[in-house]
Amino acid sequence: MVAKRFALLFFVFTLLSTACQGEDTRIHIKFKDAQGLVTRDRVISQGQKIGEVAQVKYTSYGDFLVDVVVPERFRDRLTDRSRFYLIDDPDREGKKAVEVVQQGAPGKPLDDGATVVGSSKIDDMINELMAEMHKGLGQLEAQYQELLDSLKKLPESEEVKRLQEEFQKLLENMKKEGKAAREKFKKEILPKLEKELDRLKEKLKELGREKEVEPLEINLEELKKI
Repeated sequence: MVAKRFALLFFVFTLLSTACQGEDTRIHIKFKDAQGLVTRDRVISQGQKIGEVAQVKYTSYGDFLVDVVVPERFRDRLTDRSRFYLIDDPDREGKKAVEVVQQGAPGKPLDDGATVVGSSKIDDMINELMAEMHKGLGQLEAQYQELLDSLKKLPESEEVKRLQEEFQKLLENMKKEGKAAREKFKKEILPKLEKELDRLKEKLKELGREKEVEPLEINLEELKKI
């Protein structure tokens, strides 16, 4: 009888312990490109592992759906103000990771099973730059300097193709801007972009990959003509 009571108490204790631990949160993240991300790659936030990739699936829409699982104790990192990036895992050479970054004030926690859209840091940088241009030219040069700094990491982060797409967006948006914005762009920003592309081309030339820059050079020539 005592043994049965002990077994029952142990069973109840196990159930309570499991309930207190909570369940994992699983969310789905849409990315344009998986960039080599695979199952079991890490999910990190503030330099700490908070979960892992459960599945990477190519969709009929031509993008990728990445399922990540995060334990209950890190659920507060997953909010409607979180940004989701694909990065090189800083602690695992040759591996990718999903980085979760909080934007501004704390947001509302995401529901289990929620679907969100991931992005690249260059995407966000360009979008912020465009928003700033529409508000005024006050911080335009600082925003472009961030973009130029990111160019220095392109060979390692494999973002040449993505940057070409963003240059095309920049070209389309600059065509819509006023004369003052275009003149400032040509005089102060364009020479810096050209200098950085020259530096990038020289670096890639050492690796026999200088042709990767040719599409960017074409975009740069188009920007000169606006």
